[in-house]
Amino acid sequence: GLAAGCYGQMNGFRTRIFEMHKNKPGGLCTAWKRQGYTVNGCIHWLVGSGPQSKFYPLWEELGAVQGRQFVYHEEYGRVESIDGKKFIVYSDIDRLEQHMRELAPEDSEVIDEFIAALRRCTRFDAPVGKAPEVSNFFDLLKMIATNFPLLMMLWKWNKVSLTDFGNRFKNPLVRKAFPLLFMPDFPLSFVLMTLAWMHNKYAGYPIGGSLEFSRAIEQRFLALGGEMIYKAKVSKILTDNGRAVGIRLEDGREHFADYVISAADGHTTIFDMLEGKYVDDTIKGYYDTLIPFPPLVHVALGVNRSFKDLPTSNGNAFELAEPLLIGGVEQKYLDVHVYNFDPTLAPEGKTLLTVMFQTNFDE
Repeated sequence: GLAAGCYGQMNGFRTRIFEMHKNKPGGLCTAWKRQGYTVNGCIHWLVGSGPQSKFYPLWEELGAVQGRQFVYHEEYGRVESIDGKKFIVYSDIDRLEQHMRELAPEDSEVIDEFIAALRRCTRFDAPVGKAPEVSNFFDLLKMIATNFPLLMMLWKWNKVSLTDFGNRFKNPLVRKAFPLLFMPDFPLSFVLMTLAWMHNKYAGYPIGGSLEFSRAIEQRFLALGGEMIYKAKVSKILTDNGRAVGIRLEDGREHFADYVISAADGHTTIFDMLEGKYVDDTIKGYYDTLIPFPPLVHVALGVNRSFKDLPTSNGNAFELAEPLLIGGVEQKYLDVHVYNFDPTLAPEGKTLLTVMFQTNFDE
Protein backbone atom coordinates (compact mmCIF):
# COMPACT_ATOMS: atom_id res chain seq x y z
CA GLY A 1 0.00 0.00 0.00
CA LEU A 2 2.77 2.44 0.90
CA ALA A 3 4.64 1.55 -2.28
CA ALA A 4 1.49 2.03 -4.38
CA GLY A 5 1.07 5.46 -2.81
CA CYS A 6 4.67 6.40 -3.58
CA TYR A 7 4.47 5.31 -7.21
CA GLY A 8 1.13 7.07 -7.58
CA GLN A 9 2.76 10.32 -6.47
CA MET A 10 5.78 9.71 -8.72
CA ASN A 11 3.42 9.32 -11.69
CA GLY A 12 1.43 12.50 -11.20
CA PHE A 13 -1.51 11.25 -9.14
CA ARG A 14 -2.77 12.88 -5.94
CA THR A 15 -2.72 9.97 -3.53
CA ARG A 16 -4.24 9.31 -0.12
CA ILE A 17 -3.63 6.26 2.08
CA PHE A 18 -6.32 5.26 4.58
CA GLU A 19 -4.76 3.32 7.47
CA MET A 20 -6.88 1.69 10.18
CA HIS A 21 -4.11 1.86 12.82
CA LYS A 22 -3.97 4.95 15.00
CA ASN A 23 -0.36 5.89 14.23
CA LYS A 24 1.61 3.02 12.62
CA PRO A 25 2.10 2.56 8.86
CA GLY A 26 2.81 -0.71 7.09
CA GLY A 27 0.02 -3.05 8.15
CA LEU A 28 1.58 -6.43 8.95
CA CYS A 29 5.08 -5.08 8.32
CA THR A 30 5.24 -3.79 11.87
CA ALA A 31 6.60 -4.14 15.41
CA TRP A 32 5.42 -3.74 19.02
CA LYS A 33 7.06 -2.00 21.98
CA ARG A 34 7.08 -3.88 25.29
CA GLN A 35 9.01 -2.77 28.40
CA GLY A 36 12.06 -1.51 26.51
CA TYR A 37 12.00 -4.28 23.89
CA THR A 38 10.85 -4.00 20.28
CA VAL A 39 9.18 -7.16 18.97
CA ASN A 40 9.89 -7.54 15.25
CA GLY A 41 6.72 -8.74 13.57
CA CYS A 42 7.61 -9.33 9.95
CA ILE A 43 10.87 -9.07 8.00
CA HIS A 44 13.44 -11.82 8.52
CA TRP A 45 15.23 -11.14 5.26
CA LEU A 46 14.60 -8.56 2.55
CA VAL A 47 14.98 -9.70 -1.05
CA GLY A 48 16.91 -7.05 -2.96
CA SER A 49 18.79 -5.58 0.01
CA GLY A 50 22.15 -5.74 -1.81
CA PRO A 51 23.09 -2.96 -4.27
CA GLN A 52 24.02 -5.60 -6.86
CA SER A 53 20.43 -6.93 -6.93
CA LYS A 54 17.97 -5.80 -9.61
CA PHE A 55 15.43 -5.19 -6.84
CA TYR A 56 17.64 -2.68 -5.04
CA PRO A 57 16.73 0.35 -7.23
CA LEU A 58 13.06 -0.20 -6.39
CA TRP A 59 13.82 -0.03 -2.65
CA GLU A 60 15.91 3.07 -3.33
CA GLU A 61 12.98 4.72 -5.13
CA LEU A 62 10.87 4.00 -2.06
CA GLY A 63 13.44 5.45 0.35
CA ALA A 64 13.69 2.15 2.23
CA VAL A 65 17.40 1.34 2.05
CA GLN A 66 19.24 4.67 2.11
CA GLY A 67 21.34 4.88 5.26
CA ARG A 68 20.02 1.54 6.48
CA GLN A 69 22.40 -1.14 7.76
CA PHE A 70 21.71 -4.74 6.75
CA VAL A 71 22.88 -7.90 8.50
CA TYR A 72 23.73 -10.87 6.29
CA HIS A 73 23.35 -13.94 8.46
CA GLU A 74 26.15 -16.44 8.76
CA GLU A 75 23.48 -19.14 8.93
CA TYR A 76 20.05 -19.46 7.36
CA GLY A 77 19.28 -21.64 10.37
CA ARG A 78 20.17 -24.79 12.23
CA VAL A 79 18.38 -27.90 13.47
CA GLU A 80 19.61 -29.54 16.66
CA SER A 81 18.50 -33.03 17.68
CA ILE A 82 17.91 -34.14 21.25
CA ASP A 83 21.31 -35.89 21.29
CA GLY A 84 23.11 -32.62 20.42
CA LYS A 85 23.78 -33.31 16.74
CA LYS A 86 23.44 -30.22 14.51
CA PHE A 87 22.55 -29.66 10.88
CA ILE A 88 23.69 -26.11 10.13
CA VAL A 89 22.37 -24.47 6.97
CA TYR A 90 25.17 -22.03 6.25
CA SER A 91 24.42 -19.05 4.02
CA ASP A 92 27.71 -19.62 2.23
CA ILE A 93 27.19 -22.51 -0.19
CA ASP A 94 30.81 -23.75 -0.06
CA ARG A 95 30.60 -23.99 3.72
CA LEU A 96 27.17 -25.64 3.54
CA GLU A 97 28.44 -28.25 1.09
CA GLN A 98 31.43 -29.11 3.28
CA HIS A 99 29.22 -29.41 6.36
CA MET A 100 26.65 -31.63 4.62
CA ARG A 101 29.34 -33.97 3.27
CA GLU A 102 30.89 -34.31 6.71
CA LEU A 103 27.53 -34.82 8.39
CA ALA A 104 25.97 -37.19 5.85
CA PRO A 105 28.62 -38.88 3.65
CA GLU A 106 26.09 -41.62 2.89
CA ASP A 107 23.99 -39.05 0.99
CA SER A 108 26.64 -37.81 -1.44
CA GLU A 109 24.43 -38.17 -4.53
CA VAL A 110 21.51 -36.18 -3.07
CA ILE A 111 23.94 -33.57 -1.72
CA ASP A 112 25.50 -33.26 -5.20
CA GLU A 113 22.08 -32.57 -6.72
CA PHE A 114 21.08 -30.09 -4.01
CA ILE A 115 24.34 -28.12 -4.11
CA ALA A 116 24.35 -28.08 -7.93
CA ALA A 117 20.81 -26.64 -7.91
CA LEU A 118 21.88 -24.03 -5.34
CA ARG A 119 24.88 -22.94 -7.39
CA ARG A 120 22.68 -22.67 -10.47
CA CYS A 121 20.24 -20.46 -8.56
CA THR A 122 23.02 -18.03 -7.60
CA ARG A 123 23.21 -17.05 -11.29
CA PHE A 124 19.67 -15.68 -11.20
CA ASP A 125 18.21 -12.56 -9.64
CA ALA A 126 14.52 -11.94 -9.03
CA PRO A 127 13.01 -10.92 -12.41
CA VAL A 128 12.23 -7.21 -12.42
CA GLY A 129 10.48 -5.67 -15.39
CA LYS A 130 7.16 -4.28 -16.42
CA ALA A 131 4.11 -5.09 -14.37
CA PRO A 132 1.82 -7.64 -16.09
CA GLU A 133 -0.91 -5.01 -16.42
CA VAL A 134 1.24 -2.86 -18.71
CA SER A 135 3.10 -5.65 -20.51
CA ASN A 136 2.36 -6.70 -24.07
CA PHE A 137 2.99 -9.98 -25.90
CA PHE A 138 6.56 -9.02 -26.84
CA ASP A 139 7.36 -8.03 -23.24
CA LEU A 140 6.19 -11.48 -22.16
CA LEU A 141 8.34 -13.20 -24.78
CA LYS A 142 11.36 -11.16 -23.70
CA MET A 143 10.79 -12.07 -20.05
CA ILE A 144 10.52 -15.78 -20.90
CA ALA A 145 13.63 -15.72 -23.10
CA THR A 146 15.69 -13.81 -20.54
CA ASN A 147 14.64 -15.99 -17.62
CA PHE A 148 14.13 -19.32 -19.37
CA PRO A 149 16.78 -21.24 -17.37
CA LEU A 150 15.32 -19.87 -14.11
CA LEU A 151 11.76 -20.76 -15.18
CA MET A 152 12.80 -24.31 -16.08
CA MET A 153 14.57 -24.73 -12.75
CA LEU A 154 11.51 -23.44 -10.86
CA TRP A 155 9.23 -25.70 -12.92
CA LYS A 156 11.27 -28.72 -11.81
CA TRP A 157 11.65 -27.90 -8.11
CA ASN A 158 8.21 -26.34 -7.60
CA LYS A 159 6.83 -29.87 -7.81
CA VAL A 160 9.03 -31.17 -4.94
CA SER A 161 8.13 -30.28 -1.35
CA LEU A 162 10.68 -29.88 1.42
CA THR A 163 9.29 -33.03 3.02
CA ASP A 164 9.57 -35.02 -0.22
CA PHE A 165 13.15 -33.90 -0.81
CA GLY A 166 14.11 -34.53 2.82
CA ASN A 167 12.86 -38.10 2.53
CA ARG A 168 15.52 -38.75 -0.10
CA PHE A 169 18.26 -38.50 2.55
CA LYS A 170 19.44 -41.56 4.45
CA ASN A 171 20.90 -39.45 7.28
CA PRO A 172 18.11 -39.22 9.91
CA LEU A 173 18.95 -35.69 11.08
CA VAL A 174 19.07 -34.19 7.57
CA ARG A 175 15.91 -36.06 6.61
CA LYS A 176 14.04 -34.59 9.60
CA ALA A 177 15.60 -31.14 9.14
CA PHE A 178 14.52 -30.36 5.59
CA PRO A 179 10.78 -29.91 6.33
CA LEU A 180 11.81 -27.50 9.11
CA LEU A 181 13.61 -25.13 6.73
CA PHE A 182 10.25 -23.44 6.16
CA MET A 183 6.79 -25.02 5.95
CA PRO A 184 6.90 -28.79 5.25
CA ASP A 185 4.68 -28.54 2.15
CA PHE A 186 6.54 -25.56 0.63
CA PRO A 187 8.35 -26.30 -2.64
CA LEU A 188 12.09 -26.83 -2.54
CA SER A 189 12.46 -23.99 -5.07
CA PHE A 190 11.60 -21.49 -2.30
CA VAL A 191 14.54 -22.57 -0.14
CA LEU A 192 16.86 -22.87 -3.14
CA MET A 193 16.23 -19.27 -4.21
CA THR A 194 16.34 -17.96 -0.63
CA LEU A 195 19.70 -19.60 0.07
CA ALA A 196 21.04 -18.39 -3.28
CA TRP A 197 20.01 -14.81 -2.45
CA MET A 198 21.61 -15.08 0.98
CA HIS A 199 24.81 -16.46 -0.55
CA ASN A 200 24.89 -13.52 -2.98
CA LYS A 201 24.04 -11.09 -0.15
CA TYR A 202 20.81 -10.09 -1.86
CA ALA A 203 18.68 -10.88 1.21
CA GLY A 204 19.70 -9.18 4.45
CA TYR A 205 17.89 -8.23 7.63
CA PRO A 206 17.31 -4.46 8.05
CA ILE A 207 18.60 -3.17 11.39
CA GLY A 208 15.71 -1.55 13.23
CA GLY A 209 13.21 -4.19 12.12
CA SER A 210 9.96 -4.06 10.23
CA LEU A 211 8.29 -0.94 11.61
CA GLU A 212 11.32 1.30 10.96
CA PHE A 213 11.40 -0.09 7.43
CA SER A 214 7.72 0.81 6.96
CA ARG A 215 8.23 4.27 8.45
CA ALA A 216 11.00 4.98 5.95
CA ILE A 217 8.62 4.29 3.04
CA GLU A 218 5.94 6.40 4.74
CA GLN A 219 8.40 9.30 4.95
CA ARG A 220 9.13 8.92 1.25
CA PHE A 221 5.39 8.94 0.51
CA LEU A 222 4.86 12.12 2.57
CA ALA A 223 7.89 13.81 1.00
CA LEU A 224 6.38 13.14 -2.43
CA GLY A 225 3.25 15.00 -1.35
CA GLY A 226 1.06 12.04 -0.39
CA GLU A 227 -1.55 12.25 2.36
CA MET A 228 -1.64 9.69 5.21
CA ILE A 229 -4.96 9.34 7.06
CA TYR A 230 -4.85 7.31 10.28
CA LYS A 231 -7.67 5.82 12.34
CA ALA A 232 -9.54 5.32 9.05
CA LYS A 233 -10.86 1.77 8.72
CA VAL A 234 -12.49 1.10 5.34
CA SER A 235 -15.78 -0.79 5.58
CA LYS A 236 -16.87 -0.67 1.92
CA ILE A 237 -15.49 0.00 -1.54
CA LEU A 238 -18.03 2.12 -3.41
CA THR A 239 -18.78 1.07 -6.98
CA ASP A 240 -20.68 2.44 -9.95
CA ASN A 241 -21.52 0.22 -12.94
CA GLY A 242 -18.91 -2.34 -11.87
CA ARG A 243 -16.14 0.20 -11.34
CA ALA A 244 -14.60 1.23 -8.00
CA VAL A 245 -15.20 4.95 -7.42
CA GLY A 246 -14.46 5.48 -3.74
CA ILE A 247 -14.58 4.13 -0.19
CA ARG A 248 -16.78 4.35 2.88
CA LEU A 249 -15.08 4.43 6.26
CA GLU A 250 -16.36 2.67 9.36
CA ASP A 251 -17.55 6.02 10.77
CA GLY A 252 -19.70 6.62 7.67
CA ARG A 253 -17.51 9.17 5.89
CA GLU A 254 -17.13 8.66 2.14
CA HIS A 255 -14.20 9.54 -0.11
CA PHE A 256 -14.24 9.38 -3.90
CA ALA A 257 -11.34 8.80 -6.30
CA ASP A 258 -10.49 7.99 -9.90
CA TYR A 259 -8.73 4.80 -8.77
CA VAL A 260 -9.05 2.66 -5.63
CA ILE A 261 -6.33 0.21 -4.60
CA SER A 262 -7.00 -2.19 -1.74
CA ALA A 263 -3.93 -3.28 0.21
CA ALA A 264 -6.08 -5.41 2.53
CA ASP A 265 -6.13 -9.19 2.21
CA GLY A 266 -8.05 -10.63 -0.71
CA HIS A 267 -10.86 -12.20 1.33
CA THR A 268 -11.65 -8.97 3.18
CA THR A 269 -11.52 -6.97 -0.05
CA ILE A 270 -13.65 -9.33 -2.13
CA PHE A 271 -16.21 -10.61 0.37
CA ASP A 272 -16.49 -7.71 2.84
CA MET A 273 -15.53 -4.41 1.19
CA LEU A 274 -17.06 -5.46 -2.15
CA GLU A 275 -19.77 -7.55 -0.45
CA GLY A 276 -19.06 -10.57 -2.65
CA LYS A 277 -20.73 -8.93 -5.65
CA TYR A 278 -17.92 -9.69 -8.08
CA VAL A 279 -17.14 -13.30 -7.16
CA ASP A 280 -16.98 -15.82 -9.99
CA ASP A 281 -16.29 -19.56 -9.84
CA THR A 282 -12.54 -19.04 -10.25
CA ILE A 283 -12.26 -16.60 -7.35
CA LYS A 284 -14.58 -18.69 -5.18
CA GLY A 285 -12.44 -21.72 -5.99
CA TYR A 286 -9.35 -20.01 -4.59
CA TYR A 287 -10.94 -19.67 -1.18
CA ASP A 288 -12.67 -23.05 -1.24
CA THR A 289 -9.78 -25.25 -2.39
CA LEU A 290 -6.39 -23.59 -1.92
CA ILE A 291 -4.52 -24.49 1.29
CA PRO A 292 -4.11 -21.41 3.50
CA PHE A 293 -0.88 -20.50 5.23
CA PRO A 294 -1.10 -22.16 8.66
CA PRO A 295 -2.00 -19.94 11.64
CA LEU A 296 0.97 -19.12 13.86
CA VAL A 297 1.35 -18.44 17.56
CA HIS A 298 4.06 -15.81 18.03
CA VAL A 299 5.70 -15.60 21.48
CA ALA A 300 8.27 -12.88 22.24
CA LEU A 301 10.64 -12.89 25.21
CA GLY A 302 13.00 -10.25 26.55
CA VAL A 303 16.06 -12.05 27.92
CA ASN A 304 18.74 -10.65 30.24
CA ARG A 305 21.61 -11.94 28.09
CA SER A 306 23.47 -10.72 25.03
CA PHE A 307 23.99 -14.07 23.20
CA LYS A 308 27.03 -12.52 21.50
CA ASP A 309 28.61 -15.98 21.41
CA LEU A 310 26.00 -17.29 18.97
CA PRO A 311 26.40 -16.84 15.19
CA THR A 312 23.77 -14.67 13.53
CA SER A 313 20.98 -16.86 12.22
CA ASN A 314 17.45 -16.66 10.85
CA GLY A 315 16.30 -19.37 13.26
CA ASN A 316 17.20 -22.34 15.43
CA ALA A 317 15.03 -25.46 15.66
CA PHE A 318 15.64 -27.46 18.84
CA GLU A 319 14.18 -30.96 19.17
CA LEU A 320 12.09 -31.33 22.32
CA ALA A 321 12.56 -34.24 24.71
CA GLU A 322 8.76 -34.60 24.85
CA PRO A 323 6.45 -33.24 22.12
CA LEU A 324 3.97 -30.51 23.11
CA LEU A 325 0.40 -30.11 21.86
CA ILE A 326 -0.16 -26.42 21.00
CA GLY A 327 -3.15 -25.21 19.01
CA GLY A 328 -4.09 -28.75 18.03
CA VAL A 329 -0.67 -29.46 16.48
CA GLU A 330 2.00 -31.70 17.95
CA GLN A 331 5.17 -29.63 18.32
CA LYS A 332 8.35 -31.72 18.13
CA TYR A 333 10.71 -28.75 17.73
CA LEU A 334 11.08 -25.31 19.27
CA ASP A 335 11.78 -22.71 16.56
CA VAL A 336 13.70 -19.88 18.24
CA HIS A 337 14.81 -16.59 16.63
CA VAL A 338 17.64 -14.97 18.59
CA TYR A 339 17.91 -11.27 17.69
CA ASN A 340 21.50 -10.94 18.88
CA PHE A 341 22.24 -9.14 15.60
CA ASP A 342 19.94 -6.15 16.19
CA PRO A 343 20.87 -4.09 19.27
CA THR A 344 18.02 -1.63 18.57
CA LEU A 345 15.41 -4.21 19.65
CA ALA A 346 16.55 -4.62 23.25
CA PRO A 347 18.27 -2.67 26.08
CA GLU A 348 22.05 -2.95 26.23
CA GLY A 349 23.22 -6.40 27.30
CA LYS A 350 19.80 -7.95 26.67
CA THR A 351 18.24 -9.73 23.69
CA LEU A 352 14.86 -10.25 22.07
CA LEU A 353 13.91 -13.89 21.45
CA THR A 354 10.84 -15.00 19.52
CA VAL A 355 9.26 -18.42 19.11
CA MET A 356 6.64 -19.34 16.51
CA PHE A 357 4.36 -22.38 16.44
CA GLN A 358 2.17 -23.67 13.63
CA THR A 359 -1.36 -24.32 14.86
CA ASN A 360 -4.83 -25.34 13.72
CA PHE A 361 -6.48 -22.22 15.12
CA ASP A 362 -9.12 -20.77 12.80
CA GLU A 363 -8.31 -17.19 13.86
